[in-house]
Amino acid sequence: MLAGTLIAGMTPRKPLHAQDITDTPLSLATLIKETPQPLTGQTVTDKDGTEHALDDFRGRPTVVHLWATWCGPCISELPALARITPALTTSGIAVLPVSVDHRGPEVVLPFLRKLHMEDFSSYYDQRRAIPASLEESSLPLTLFINRQGELVCRHAGPLLWNTPDAATVLLRLMT
Repeated sequence: MLAGTLIAGMTPRKPLHAQDITDTPLSLATLIKETPQPLTGQTVTDKDGTEHALDDFRGRPTVVHLWATWCGPCISELPALARITPALTTSGIAVLPVSVDHRGPEVVLPFLRKLHMEDFSSYYDQRRAIPASLEESSLPLTLFINRQGELVCRHAGPLLWNTPDAATVLLRLMT
């Protein structure tokens, strides 16, 4: 038991970067494109329990937005993301809101009804595999993926989705 504790104690940990995260939404225009990195093997499920690989969206710029019903900043920005999703989709951008609530649709669907967002489809990552694979613990977490399925930017914290040039800004970031 002691050896396990010593080994775990010596394992380096990623800093939480809590000082970098704010509840104040960030403008999409301030996001910076990073060196593309592969993002393979990640899956989400839909409300019926059908699994979808993020690779299935290859060929389209994709926004993966991780959120939870218990996350205050997530709840604040979710309606704006829902309003802009049709315009982003029309511009060729796939938008995947992904709840990380452990109980998935059981809690998310009533929550969305309460917000009058019944038509807003969410996917689920109940095991939180995506944020764990990226060593991220903050929500909301938004991933920006290019047509090749590579992660080109990620942002922990809320974003200002309701800007008239959102689709243009995001296409420039993800292409």
